[in-house]
Amino acid sequence: MPSGWRKYRIGEVQSEGSCAFRDERGRWMPAVAAWRLLSTAWRFVRQVSGDDAYERYGEHMGRTHPGQSAMPREEYYRFRTEQKWNRITRCC
Repeated sequence: MPSGWRKYRIGEVQSEGSCAFRDERGRWMPAVAAWRLLSTAWRFVRQVSGDDAYERYGEHMGRTHPGQSAMPREEYYRFRTEQKWNRITRCC
């Protein structure tokens, strides 16, 4: 191994532009790279579609309102649906 290289475990956060998709010997790990790409894409799709809205709501409630309990999932989705469709949505 060339001097100056450091050994990292798979998935460990690294600095100085090194690649997290390599094993401790510096070999390229395409399965790890593909898995991370798919995982990131899936999280993006869930966020854009609103599928993770309840999880984000729960994190928000725990972070900013620790003394209050969060709404149950069914009640949250009912509230969001009513909020979205029970208002005037036209311009005139």
